Amino acid sequence: MDRDWWHTKFATTGEEYVFGVAHWAITEGRFRKHVKPIKEEEAAKLTLLDDQLLFVTQDDVIHRRVFDPAHRSFVKNFGCYIKSEEHGKMKYYAVTRQMVLFGVERRKAWRMLQSKAGVMNKDYTAQKSFLAKLDKGELPLADAKARVHELMAAELAAVK
Repeated sequence: MDRDWWHTKFATTGEEYVFGVAHWAITEGRFRKHVKPIKEEEAAKLTLLDDQLLFVTQDDVIHRRVFDPAHRSFVKNFGCYIKSEEHGKMKYYAVTRQMVLFGVERRKAWRMLQSKAGVMNKDYTAQKSFLAKLDKGELPLADAKARVHELMAAELAAVK
């Protein structure tokens, strides 16, 4: 209730993952042009969608910073991937820039609903703090991208 996405586990491995809009979209034929099956080796060269979403805000989308390769919020087309479990096997999918922006938009809508209900979103608070440090230059972008899980875990711990 107080997070952006549903945190769950893969049935076969027990590995925790975040179920977001792209995971839902792979079950819908109308999004077939926005998700492309890839091999695990190809996924290793891409950015995990959940990690990319931490660097992008709706304001970045509105001001078109997502198209600026020098900005922290830059989103490359088919530059992100998701991991999914289908019939007991792990599958990997590259997602389009539009799918990433769809995730940003849906996250914003969910956060607005939470706000109207008086629910404080922990992910939003942690993301604001994380991006403020990044934008002030306290964290180098390359370091932040390499250590995103560690840095966000620290920000989330500070929120609680």
